[in-house]
Amino acid sequence: MFSKEYMRKQQLDKLKLQAKCWSKLGSELAIYQELLSSEIWENATTIGMTLSEPYEFDTKPLITAALNSGKIVAVPKTLPHRKLQFCRLLPETEVVRSNFGVLEPVVGTPQVSLNKLDLLIVPGLAFSATGARLGFGGGFYDRVLANYKGEVVSCAESARFFSETNWETEVTDQEIPNILTVSGWFSKNGGEFKK
Repeated sequence: MFSKEYMRKQQLDKLKLQAKCWSKLGSELAIYQELLSSEIWENATTIGMTLSEPYEFDTKPLITAALNSGKIVAVPKTLPHRKLQFCRLLPETEVVRSNFGVLEPVVGTPQVSLNKLDLLIVPGLAFSATGARLGFGGGFYDRVLANYKGEVVSCAESARFFSETNWETEVTDQEIPNILTVSGWFSKNGGEFKK
């Protein structure tokens, strides 16, 4: 069992190397196709997701697909005390790089309350078939997920997905109920998810 710090460093190094490889892009294409044809996506009218960095699962095609189909897209903005506030994303929304180094909307962007999100696509460095998630540190999404009642999905290309959890977990870590991989859907109960 590896420490979270060790696994974060290993995953970041590996994911940054693979950021421009076809294997990552090919995996993402397969995952987009599956997610965009799923009921979980079709039934969502308001979707929360990040503005991804190159080493993360690329959310730009999902943002485009959502906006093109009339869905509302909300992206997180960091707040004090390691909290997130979701804000509406439109093509004209002003976005800046935060103190944490992530892209987020500027102060004053219209907010979308957490209970208005039908679907939340949660980022991470690593996921296991049983729903464990290794985040970037800070517990931002663990706090959000502890109070969120809508659908949750994480997308994990091969480099991000593990059959077993080989990193330390904590009681505050929130599990991901649905993980979409190139091999299909997995639920935190260890079985295949029925889409």
